Amino acid sequence: MEPNKGLDFESIIFEYIDKIRYLLNLDQWSSIFLDFSKNELWVLLFLYRNKSANMTQISEYIGAPLNTTTGIVGRLENKLMVERKRDDNDRRVVNIIITRKANEFIEKEKKIIEYFFKEVYKALTDEEKIAAINIFNKFVSVLIKRKDNVMEENKSIKKVKRIIIE
Repeated sequence: MEPNKGLDFESIIFEYIDKIRYLLNLDQWSSIFLDFSKNELWVLLFLYRNKSANMTQISEYIGAPLNTTTGIVGRLENKLMVERKRDDNDRRVVNIIITRKANEFIEKEKKIIEYFFKEVYKALTDEEKIAAINIFNKFVSVLIKRKDNVMEENKSIKKVKRIIIE
């Protein structure tokens, strides 16, 4: 018998969504947290960890073209979350830095997330902690493998067709 046979994945998924949906409605979550796009959050987290980066580094991190990254950084600049600073040694180089406001925002949200992780961690036995970490690692591996497969499929699709000119 197949290990997944008889499982109704749709029901399982929706059951978990129903159980955790309250997390998305908590007053503890800052409403400002919902005012950012996914890519804006990735940029903020990248800059939070790296303190400073140029547009190319940010673009590579979020997997977006430079013109898209410029728009994202521009919106974050308008929200006073990042600043553009010219390099002291080479005025042609522009670095993007995180502002105090953004730093405080991330610290606040990080504390809320840490609280929930610690509560779950405390509720688990040592064996459950090991199993949870192993399951999470396996989950991430499957997602990465899927991403790699999709990228490989896209490479084979984007072949250049030669046109012979007479």
